[in-house]
Parts: sequence; structure tokens; C-alpha cells
Amino acid sequence: MSAYEHNSDKFGYLNLEDFEHVQKALSELGFDPGKIDGKDGPNTQKAVREFQASASIKIDGIVGPQTRQSLVEELDRRSQDEAAS
Repeated sequence: MSAYEHNSDKFGYLNLEDFEHVQKALSELGFDPGKIDGKDGPNTQKAVREFQASASIKIDGIVGPQTRQSLVEELDRRSQDEAAS
């Protein structure tokens, strides 16, 4: 089991140790990584930096543990918000 997983009706299953799933998560959260291809290209790095800024974490464009955990937390929050409405 991955330390960075999310599973909900809204977003489905995402293992954020898989870079394609990171791109899918960014896209679902409104940060455009470009083509979901598992590659850490300039569009993905831009989306990561934009997400990091919105999450008030270190902005470096790198998908490290803090960014992965913040993605899980944001996916959880948004899926819970929808379930509560």
C-alpha cells in the first residue's frame, strides 16, 4: 500500500507515487499539466508550482513527499466537500 493514495467516488483511485496519477490529480484539481503521459515536462512543472502556491507549501516544481501529501489532502478535502453537499 502506498503512503500517498486517494480513493473516492469523485476522483477514483489515485496512487500519487505514480507520476501519471500525479498528473491526473493536478488536472482534477484544476491545474493543467498538459498531456497525461507520466513525464515531468514543463507543463507539469508549471502545474505543480501553481498547486504548491495554492497549498502554501515550498514552490519548487518538484513532486516530493510534501507535495504528494498536500495533493492527497486536497483530493480528500474536495471529495468530502462534495459528499457533504
